Amino acid sequence: MFLDTQTTFYAVLTISIALLTIFICVLLVYLILILRDVNKMLETIKDTVDRVNTFILKPVSLASSIVDHIRPLIEAALERREEKRDQQRKEHRKSK
Repeated sequence: MFLDTQTTFYAVLTISIALLTIFICVLLVYLILILRDVNKMLETIKDTVDRVNTFILKPVSLASSIVDHIRPLIEAALERREEKRDQQRKEHRKSK
């Protein structure tokens, strides 16, 4: 059966292709398993980011929005207070 070199070459080539095919199949199975784990990990990360957004960033942005609306009122009140102080100082200086 293995008397001539061409027959031996074809037998070795056939075995090599079969082993390569098995290796590629095993490699694809491992690649699929790794990608499945990566997908699970990415979903967990997405859930964590959504929770951080819900419980931290939204309240912070809400507080920032409230401060932006209240700041002009506080500044106006401080200006009126400063004006009254200046006015009282002027009256106090005039009375002396």
